[in-house]
Amino acid sequence: MKRIWRMAAVAAVLAIGPFGSDGARAETPAERAWRNYEQLRSGAKKPSDLSDVERREIMALLQRMRKDRDADRRTPRQRCIDEEIEREGGSPSDLAMRVIDLKCSQR
Repeated sequence: MKRIWRMAAVAAVLAIGPFGSDGARAETPAERAWRNYEQLRSGAKKPSDLSDVERREIMALLQRMRKDRDADRRTPRQRCIDEEIEREGGSPSDLAMRVIDLKCSQR
């Protein structure tokens, strides 16, 4: 569910775009990709219903979703702690953990 909200936010940010001749805002490629993606997931559309452009837009959306999912969300301090624990063999002593905490406290 969190991923859906994140992608909706991405689509909203990317939605700032041109207006149609009637004054209504035109659908952006990101919005169209999200709409088509949701319709594919719900079964309302089949891949064969999409144009080549729409398929490319969905592929770009899926790549973006994978990139967001795979991003390292740890803080620099937590990355430092994790790296130091790994260097210690995975189970540092209490004293080693205090040293690691001190070493990584400035990040």
